[in-house]
Amino acid sequence: MDKKDIFLPRPINTILEGNKNYLSWSQAMRSFLKSRMLWHYCTGAMTIPVKGASEEDAAFLSRMIEWDSHNHMILTWIRNTSIPSISNLLGSFDDAKSAWDMLTKRYSTTHGSMKYQLVVELHQLRQEPGQSINDYYDQLRFIWDQIDLSDPTWACSKDAQQYASIRDEFRLYEFLMSLHKDFEPTRGQLLNCSPAPSLDTVVNELVREESRLATLQAQNKLNVLAITPSIPLIEQPQQLGDFSGSSNRCKQTNKKFCNYCKRLGHTIETCYRPNKSTAAVANTEPTPPTTSTSAESQSSGSTINLSSTELQEIIAQAVRMAGNASLSTALSVLPGKSQTWLFDFACCNHMTPHSSLFSNLDPAPHPLNIHIADGSTMHGNSLGFVSTSNLSVPGVFHDPRTGQELGTGPRVGRMFPVNNLHLPHVAPVSVAAAAAAVSSLPSLALWHSRLSHAPSSRVQQLVSRGLLGSVSKDNFDCTSCQLGKQPALPFNNSESISNSIFELIHSDVWGPSPVASIGTSQQNGRAERKLRHILDTVRALLLSAKVPAPFWGEASLHVVHAINRIPSAIIHNQTPYERLFGSPPNYHHLRSFGSACFVLLQPHEHNKLEPRSRLCCFLGYGETQKGYRCYDPVSHRLRVSHESLVPSTNTFDPPLDFSPDIFDVSPRQVADEQINDELPHFEPRSPAPALPEDPSQYIPPRHSTRVRSIPPHLLDYHCYTALATLHEPQTYREASTDPLWQIAIKEELDALTKNHTWDLVTLPPGQSVVGCKWIYKIKTRSDGSVERYKARLVAKGFTQEYGIDYEETFAPVARISSVRALLAVAAACKWDLFQMDVKNAFLNGDLSEEVYMQPPPGLSVESNKVCHLRRALYGLKQAPRAWFAKFSSTIFRLGYTASSYDSTLFLRCTDKGTILLLLYVDDMIITGDDLSGIQELKDFLSQQFEMKDLGHLNYFLGLEITLSTDGLYITQAKYASDLLSQAGLTNSKTVDTPVELNAHLTPLGGKPLSNPSLYRRLVGSLVYLTVTCPDISYAVHQVSQYLSAPRSTHYAAVLRILQYLKGTLFHGLFYSAQSPLVLRAFSDADWAGDPTDRRSTTGYCFLLGSSLISWRSKKQTFVARSNTEAEYRALADTTSELLRLRWLLKDLGLSTSSATPLYCDNQSAIHIAHNDVFHERTKHIEIDYHFIRYHLVHGALKLFSVSSKYQLADIFTKSLPKRRTRDLVDNLKLVSHPP
Repeated sequence: MDKKDIFLPRPINTILEGNKNYLSWSQAMRSFLKSRMLWHYCTGAMTIPVKGASEEDAAFLSRMIEWDSHNHMILTWIRNTSIPSISNLLGSFDDAKSAWDMLTKRYSTTHGSMKYQLVVELHQLRQEPGQSINDYYDQLRFIWDQIDLSDPTWACSKDAQQYASIRDEFRLYEFLMSLHKDFEPTRGQLLNCSPAPSLDTVVNELVREESRLATLQAQNKLNVLAITPSIPLIEQPQQLGDFSGSSNRCKQTNKKFCNYCKRLGHTIETCYRPNKSTAAVANTEPTPPTTSTSAESQSSGSTINLSSTELQEIIAQAVRMAGNASLSTALSVLPGKSQTWLFDFACCNHMTPHSSLFSNLDPAPHPLNIHIADGSTMHGNSLGFVSTSNLSVPGVFHDPRTGQELGTGPRVGRMFPVNNLHLPHVAPVSVAAAAAAVSSLPSLALWHSRLSHAPSSRVQQLVSRGLLGSVSKDNFDCTSCQLGKQPALPFNNSESISNSIFELIHSDVWGPSPVASIGTSQQNGRAERKLRHILDTVRALLLSAKVPAPFWGEASLHVVHAINRIPSAIIHNQTPYERLFGSPPNYHHLRSFGSACFVLLQPHEHNKLEPRSRLCCFLGYGETQKGYRCYDPVSHRLRVSHESLVPSTNTFDPPLDFSPDIFDVSPRQVADEQINDELPHFEPRSPAPALPEDPSQYIPPRHSTRVRSIPPHLLDYHCYTALATLHEPQTYREASTDPLWQIAIKEELDALTKNHTWDLVTLPPGQSVVGCKWIYKIKTRSDGSVERYKARLVAKGFTQEYGIDYEETFAPVARISSVRALLAVAAACKWDLFQMDVKNAFLNGDLSEEVYMQPPPGLSVESNKVCHLRRALYGLKQAPRAWFAKFSSTIFRLGYTASSYDSTLFLRCTDKGTILLLLYVDDMIITGDDLSGIQELKDFLSQQFEMKDLGHLNYFLGLEITLSTDGLYITQAKYASDLLSQAGLTNSKTVDTPVELNAHLTPLGGKPLSNPSLYRRLVGSLVYLTVTCPDISYAVHQVSQYLSAPRSTHYAAVLRILQYLKGTLFHGLFYSAQSPLVLRAFSDADWAGDPTDRRSTTGYCFLLGSSLISWRSKKQTFVARSNTEAEYRALADTTSELLRLRWLLKDLGLSTSSATPLYCDNQSAIHIAHNDVFHERTKHIEIDYHFIRYHLVHGALKLFSVSSKYQLADIFTKSLPKRRTRDLVDNLKLVSHPP
């Protein structure tokens, strides 16, 4: 299929909303249309077709249909990516060019008013304080890009280049002109550059300068904590309790002041600062420091001026460095006349003028001398403890003359850590006030969001009960609740009053008694109101979190989880959780829907240099696991995890496509999710169920840096994901509630009754009864759409006993190689292929044993009756044999015979040709060159059995068969796609080979899988995929050897095969109509290739002309002692298959008189086959020798030597490099045939 014919409902993510985003929408749509080679429909280059003079009507009609189809496809894309008001404007357009021109004229910048508005915005734009360079540049770039839409189209390329150069220079000046003043030095340097740098160079330089300034600013703030005072201002005692004032450390020794460097201890004449100007300070009067809180570094004379906000930040940093995170809160809540304590690092003691702050105030044993900046001394006579419910500060001086609370700490080196402060062990009383001043406690708005947008009155109730802890009681308005829960306003009461009798009559009727009716939801009012409550809240959640609508299911679970924890007036303001379990719920685990969170990745999901966690979107809480449900926008999957989860109140901003393809959580995804035992900060009141262990440790190959996208040919398969919503019931009770399954059950019972499958009798004494059950299956077509709902009654045959209610059970089925051989012959002979299906095939088989079965659910019978089976039923051990015997005897009556080499192949030769029928249980392929005989066969079978004529063959046993004039294609694309979904690899990257080069699996490699069922299920599915995928035969053969005890390395090998299949999804067999019907064979062996037991691997393949009809990859039974022996044993196995195929092809009408060429790349093996002399070195392969030589002498085969380069069987024996694999795939005629 041509990629431009692939229809996408919404090809781009950008939605056209008008002028504000027309630029980004048009750019995305233009790029998409160009990638589909459809842009010329919008430019007018592809005009409506005009019929040529000699052009046939059919050819012109085809061109006209193609032109019209592509135009309406583009129109559909445009409408689907526009808001409704714009989409409605496009309803009358029939061609893409007219629609595109209308949108360009209306929403582009080509008209003067829009250009004027853009120029005004450009000149008014300024870089805001704190705005990054990149954000500022993006704003300018957005305006420039809109202005560029109105640029003229230059006929001369030189003129265009000159115009672009001048435009870029002016934009450089516009960019520099609006920069913030912080970048003034850098701006001056850039303007002085000659020649002027490019705009990109300037942006990069400013980004580096921005980073440097940010680092410098952070360092400057922290440096305030390291300031060393020039002299101590208070006489500090040397030891606690010693108040003699004799310490030299805090004693003022020099009152000299320098007017140049503003420091004490010297004058300007002896100032050590260099480059001082005497003239500049000669007339300056000495000015001592004006406050005791000023302090300077000995290495710098600059003064750091800090705002109150910066000071609060520095204090908080100092507190964190000191290890006491409560200090900043405690300092701001001390009661008194002044609510603020000055944090002075030059002060030697805490001091306050307010005696009311002290919890214990004692006289000082010695006078406390306090030296202040003006040279005077204050004398404190008392000290004690300042203690509140939040804070306890020891050794605080009391002096009414200080006028302000001062806080300090002891000096250690050049740093001043804060200690001697501690919080008491009692619970704080004024935490809410402290949080409002310094920290950030959870607000009512946050809890409103965490509780799934619960009413504010309910949140207030939880706050008043103390269940939510400390909450800042701020007012808020929730726009999302208004949008999602807005009810219809009530009608006003009527103001009219009747003035006369019978002017207004009120009438009502009661009875009969009301019963439940279809379509009357009002009769179940309480449930309907609760559903409306849930839906309104879900709508508010999705709007608030900006989460796409397909996640409504996750939002519903989140809402119900929260509603069960919100007080309800119906149950006296208790929560449903509390009413059920008897204790209040725990709210600490609640998080806001759609908020950002970090989920720890598993070890196999990242290498040593990649991030250990991933930013995800919080969607809810695990139902059966203890963990948070988070959507990963990178891998498009749902993760259930609690490891290193960092909840955030910020709305999630997805970095990638927010795809909702996560509802079908595959076993692979569950296997990858590491689920531990407990949530952070979450202590559930009831124990959680036991959790499964991680079944594997998948070690992926090295990640490529190349960006991969979904191939266009895979886009048609998006319909398969819809099947995940279809449910197949497991019990009769579940199926009986669904009308579709009720119909399917009735059809099955009617068929059983019509076929007289049983008689209702009383159970004879001594007889056993077989149970039964219903099996439900949704039948799908090859394109994945639903064909029908099938209910089948099966007997519980596992309770049967041999010799009592069954004897023989064997029944033949068609070999897959016979199916391929028949299709190859039909393609080469250009025969029509037909398909028929027998309805309830097993019910046609006659039973010779006495079998009694319990009545099936849904069948009304007397309580003491059982079913005496007259016909075979699905599930009985002898049912397949009975059906095949019935079919064989029936078709023999029409003159058909069974092949001696495949008993499921029936053939008949008539005067007009040959008719062939191949039976696989109840499905059959009919082909041949006698069409009238084929129709006669169809009519005969329809008279004998209930048949379904499926027409021409297109879907058989999971094989998708496509007929064409060149031949036929056989693929299993749908089966492979379903397998990838089951393994959770639909979005994984692909690999070029199914087996890693030189990789060898061993029984003890890696860790054992705790749950090997997934591994076994995947390997079983891969075995069936080898029916049309011979290139994975060797890889599947390897992983199939470890089904009993699979390990992580084996699982990794299975995943690699699946990744290879993802890249070759539509690869399949091609049987050419021009292929000569000549059989060829290739044989090969990999000697001692298994490092565990050193057994060799046999590989062979058979081609009928160019059509590959049979192949095999198998480990040899014995250990070969030489390469020759391994090759010779492979020749023996190949010869066995060769004889069977020759006999089968003879039954299909092909001549087998000439010897079949058999190619081998081992000269020694060929020599042994031709030489009739044995010696000691070859005696151990004597039996195989006689077998091969016998058929070689009798002309069944002819051995040829072939170079290893042209050995087609090489792909079935070993791992190969990428190029060799690709060459062999081409030579085996494996082609890609997308739908």
